[in-house]
Amino acid sequence: MSARLQGKVALITGGARGIGRACALRFAEEGADIALCDIGRAIPTVPYPATRPEQLDEVAAEVRSTGRRASVHRVDVTDGAVMRETAAQAIAVLGKIDVLVTAAGIDSWGAAWELSDAQWQAMLDVNLSGVWQAAKAVAPHMRERRTGAMVFIGSVLSHRANKQFAHYTAAKHGVLGLMRSFALELADALVRVNSVDPTVVRTDMVMNQPYLDRLVGHAGATEEEAKRRYLDWNTLPIPWVEPNDVANAALFLASEEARCITGVALPVDLGALLK
Repeated sequence: MSARLQGKVALITGGARGIGRACALRFAEEGADIALCDIGRAIPTVPYPATRPEQLDEVAAEVRSTGRRASVHRVDVTDGAVMRETAAQAIAVLGKIDVLVTAAGIDSWGAAWELSDAQWQAMLDVNLSGVWQAAKAVAPHMRERRTGAMVFIGSVLSHRANKQFAHYTAAKHGVLGLMRSFALELADALVRVNSVDPTVVRTDMVMNQPYLDRLVGHAGATEEEAKRRYLDWNTLPIPWVEPNDVANAALFLASEEARCITGVALPVDLGALLK
């Protein structure tokens, strides 16, 4: 085992499953202590099963099994006051915050003119404002220490559009602009800010029956049918990336190997943006 984050502390939103969980475990393997954040309950506009409170505890146990420390925070990333208190709690327990990964996110779908006001607002609240609130919560601490790295989880839809996802596309385009703004404004404090922008990731967000049915176009759609759709979306003949592929990219951007990199959107996209 190497130690690319030895002695570091990472605060990770959306840490109960998917990309957030993968980042937590990958970072712990590389020597980081982890502050795990997740809401652990359903959001009304989200049409697939939500994370459960116990999942965050399970990830914390997995982190501790590597010999690293973990703190657990059941929080709503859209609540700025709560996020600032969470950052303070993480610093009190783990001593500092060196790295932020904003992996909390939701999905829903519908034609741009048919999305409900609630769908639109929830999407922007979580997938854009939640990133801002998390970064806002840790930025003063990183500025004071004159060190730190933030990694925002974006998407190929930070760069292009897709039918049925106007609200998600708008939010992820916003994350790209937000990342560049934070990179500019924190550079004088030697805090680096970048994003990882993946194509489809094999997580609960897309590997659920309502999503598969929408993608394929009929009830009872299978993953095998979805594979064929995704192979058309990407350039490399691979249907999707795994959460650990995204975590490895985030690890690089969080580590000293990327000490000269800021303001960069790193696609982990199987060549999707070539099309």
